[in-house]
Amino acid sequence: MHHDCSPPIIHRDISSNNILLNKEMEGFVADFGALKLLDPNSSDQTVVVGTLGYIAPELAYNIIVKEKCDVYSFGVLALETVGGKHPGDLLTSLNYSNREGATLESIFDKRLPYPTDDRQIKIEILRVYDVALACIRMDPNSHPTMRNVSQELSK
Repeated sequence: MHHDCSPPIIHRDISSNNILLNKEMEGFVADFGALKLLDPNSSDQTVVVGTLGYIAPELAYNIIVKEKCDVYSFGVLALETVGGKHPGDLLTSLNYSNREGATLESIFDKRLPYPTDDRQIKIEILRVYDVALACIRMDPNSHPTMRNVSQELSK
């Protein structure tokens, strides 16, 4: 959405409520009602829209929409997917840390069977977690682009 469209589309409401799954359990972004087209000749100031808990802090502070706002929301969604619930208050502490000290057992959704036998699945889950942490860093300039996120998750 950010790199392959001209002008770039900013969704502004990436949340678990706006992801639809098909029969193969592939996820698709839905509900483009809050989208904004980035205008290179504009300041891109906007009203704050989106689902609480997924809105990038920098959007709430300076009301300027950037591609990195969706990246932050994606990071929250990825953490929710791995952990089975919205990370809530953990977002603040996760913003200041990396995966150091976190184990798969401590972050994985307890309602799902633990992938004890497949080392590759464990590695993939931890990779999603690492990408999610990069997406929610305090400094939005250090967030990866969605293209980088997609490439990292496609490896």
